[in-house]
Amino acid sequence: MDPLGIAPPALDVTRAARSTRFALLATAIEKGGTMALLLVIARLLGAEGFGRYAAVMSLLALVQVAAECGQEPILVRMVARRGTGTLEVIVQAALAMRIAFTTGGAVLLIVIGRAAFPGLGVVPLVAAALGLVAGSGVALRALFRAWQRLEWLCVTAVANVGTFALALAAARALGLGTSGALGAWAAGQLAASAVALALVARRIPVAPRWRSGITAELAGSGWALALNAFLLTITLRVGQLIVLRVEGASAVGYLTAGSRLAEAFALIPESLMLMLLPVLSGYDLGARDAQRRVSMRAVRYLALLALPVIIALSINAPWLLTLLYGPGYAAGAPALQVLAWLALLAASGSVFTNLLIARGYERLLLVLNAFGSVLTLGLSLVAVPHLGFVGAALATLASSVLSQAVLLVLPSTRADVAACLRPLAWPVAASIVLALAGMYVGGPRPLVGMAALAGFGGVIVATRSLEAQDWKLLRRVLAGA
Repeated sequence: MDPLGIAPPALDVTRAARSTRFALLATAIEKGGTMALLLVIARLLGAEGFGRYAAVMSLLALVQVAAECGQEPILVRMVARRGTGTLEVIVQAALAMRIAFTTGGAVLLIVIGRAAFPGLGVVPLVAAALGLVAGSGVALRALFRAWQRLEWLCVTAVANVGTFALALAAARALGLGTSGALGAWAAGQLAASAVALALVARRIPVAPRWRSGITAELAGSGWALALNAFLLTITLRVGQLIVLRVEGASAVGYLTAGSRLAEAFALIPESLMLMLLPVLSGYDLGARDAQRRVSMRAVRYLALLALPVIIALSINAPWLLTLLYGPGYAAGAPALQVLAWLALLAASGSVFTNLLIARGYERLLLVLNAFGSVLTLGLSLVAVPHLGFVGAALATLASSVLSQAVLLVLPSTRADVAACLRPLAWPVAASIVLALAGMYVGGPRPLVGMAALAGFGGVIVATRSLEAQDWKLLRRVLAGA
């Protein structure tokens, strides 16, 4: 019997487990490795230099999502639907489109950066722009997903992080500062692209060739996703740019130190979605009840992983920042304590986003993210002058909460979202109490955090938030049985 208890189309647990393991490993290598290098950069550059690095990367993120134009998930869908007959043509067009769009984005990055933030300098912006173009070949990761060769993601991740690390060591030796760190990132992007191109070339010829019809189809389907990603990036990054103008680069460094730790949990939902989107899309063909059950389990599992992280981050914020970034970054603790709750929103939001994509509700996502971005911008403009970088953190969290709350009101999403969130009431309430209590209880922070986590575990057992069937399924997935 299928352990999910869901009618066909059945979920192949063995294949899903294998894909999930490789997706997690690839994400751990690339994102986790990048996070480790970020800690190194923060220590090497100090709060002010790190703040400039973070500001350039925030500006880059806004341009990058526009240049990518939502291509990867649309390319996965296109390859899955059309089969192998036109694969070479699709790949040629997708690669040509990505190169053209990233080139335009690189020019835009330099122009906007020089006009809005002249203090960042030309060389750092140019280094970031070159990295944007150099990463064009990474678009072919969509084929790894379509072919279920997620182990290839691990290979590209190793190339990216390994080259980034080597180039960063060289930049440090040469004393290149912020520009060198950005150049090292660009080198990692180039290496990842080269490896992705080489892996795909083992199956089909790879050469960019502009094809207006396919480009129009990719862009026509992907523009809503691209705009969604752009608006979501505004929600997460615009506060840093406002803080840069109001308080300066050092405050951006404090905010970034906290936000990167808080966002680290998003690695787990992100990697799971590599496997879950095709599953949710398959269930959408005639098994909406099954689709809802898969979504409910995914939200519950991810949330129950996120909440202990939130408790630990909230209680140990000053200690963790000092340990990881250095004593100069302890001032960022309040921002980390606020932004830690983004881990829960990443857990639920990643599933909701992919559920809406599977149902073809890209335009609804667009409206939601537009609402969130406008709200974040407005709240940040009001809060940052009064509360500094902590105000930016509060604005980001508030807008993210309200954006997901809208899904509980809309008729097309109310039932699914309510079903996913209802089981989390007790765990979330307990986490709020434990996190707040732990922040004000005296004693060594790690010990207080461990006690709070033990209390959270007791709540989970007492409220039966995880049932015997859940443990059985988790064991089977982890074992790949």
